[in-house]
Amino acid sequence: MIFIFVGMVTSFLDLSPRTRAWLIALPFIGILIDITSMWLKGYVSPHFFWLHIPGGGLFGMIFVFVFARAFYEMWGPKVVNDGRQR
Repeated sequence: MIFIFVGMVTSFLDLSPRTRAWLIALPFIGILIDITSMWLKGYVSPHFFWLHIPGGGLFGMIFVFVFARAFYEMWGPKVVNDGRQR
């Protein structure tokens, strides 16, 4: 549910369609890496616990970026048509 909400917020950001597509897909890839590492750790080798760090870090960084960008676009400085800030 959280990923769907973040995807919806991402779809309204002022970014290129390609960047928005990556920002929507990357949290799902991160959670897939995280869950896969739990299974690999349990059934293959305990050394796979290191995959938790990049998996969790990936979707954590994307969440922070998306919400920071959304807050900046909502409450950051506005630029009028002649290039001046309001």
